[in-house]
Amino acid sequence: MRVSYRVRVLIGLASLGLMGACAPPLSPSVKSDGVRPIDEILVEAPRIEAGARSATVYVTTRIPVACAVVYGTTHEYGSIATDADMAGGAHAEHHPLLVELEPDTLYYLRLQGVGPDGTLYRSEEYTLRTQPAGGASGPPNLASAAAGARISGVSSQYGGEGADNAFAAERAIDGDPATQWSSNGDGDEAWIEIELPSQTQVTRVGFRTRTMGSTAQILSFRIVTDQGEEIGPFDLPDADQIYYFDTDFSGRRLRFEAVETSGGNTGAAEIEVYGEPR
Repeated sequence: MRVSYRVRVLIGLASLGLMGACAPPLSPSVKSDGVRPIDEILVEAPRIEAGARSATVYVTTRIPVACAVVYGTTHEYGSIATDADMAGGAHAEHHPLLVELEPDTLYYLRLQGVGPDGTLYRSEEYTLRTQPAGGASGPPNLASAAAGARISGVSSQYGGEGADNAFAAERAIDGDPATQWSSNGDGDEAWIEIELPSQTQVTRVGFRTRTMGSTAQILSFRIVTDQGEEIGPFDLPDADQIYYFDTDFSGRRLRFEAVETSGGNTGAAEIEVYGEPR
C-alpha cells in the first residue's frame, strides 16, 4: 500500500450545527468554519492498512471522540465508515473499516468527529492506493468459501436460520471483514464449525472477533478437531484486526469455540486457516 500523508482525517459524526450561537469566541487555532484541527487531539499520525478491496484506518486520540471516515475516488468522497464498536459510544482507539473499494485505485480520505463537549475536529486530506487484485501473493485461506470450505455447524445466528441472513455463520468465511457472524446471545457458549475442502495439516489460523463495544467480543477461543483434539486457547487482544496463531495439528472439520467473552451476541468477522492439504 502506498499512503500519501496529504490526508485529511476528520474524527466524528457531528455536523457544524453543533457549534451554536452560545459557543465561546474562536481561538486563533480554530478554523473560520468553527472546526478545530485534528492535530490537537491526535496521539500520533494515523496509520492506514489497505488491501485490494478494503482498508482500515487506525487513529488514537487523547480524548474520547465519536468518529467516522468519509472516503471516495474524488474530493467529494461519497462513502462513510465508522468503528464497528460505535455502540460503545465515544472512545480513544479508532479503527473504521473502508469497504467495497476497487483494486489499484487512488482514494481520498477524511475523518471527522465530535468530542464530549460538542467540539468538531477535522484534519487535512489523506490519500491511499489499494493493492492490485491478487497482488498480495501467499498461501490460500483454506477456510474461505472461495476455497471450497463450508459451515458444518453453528451454535446459533442472530436473525434466524439461513445462509442469506445478514449475520449468518457464512459471513465469517466470505473473505469480507465488513460482514460478521453473530450468535443469538450465546456469550461464552458460542461456537462455529468449518469443514475444510480436505484433510489438512494446519500450520496457522487467523481470527477476528466481532464486538459491540462493551459486549459481543470473544476474548479467547479454542479449536476442537473432528478427531477430538483441542488446540488453544488463543487470546484475542481486541477486535481491531485479525490475529494469527501458529499451530501444528491435523483435521478437516474444525470447531472454533469461545472460551472467554464479554457476553451477548458473540461471533466472528473473519476466520482463516492455512496449511498443507492431504
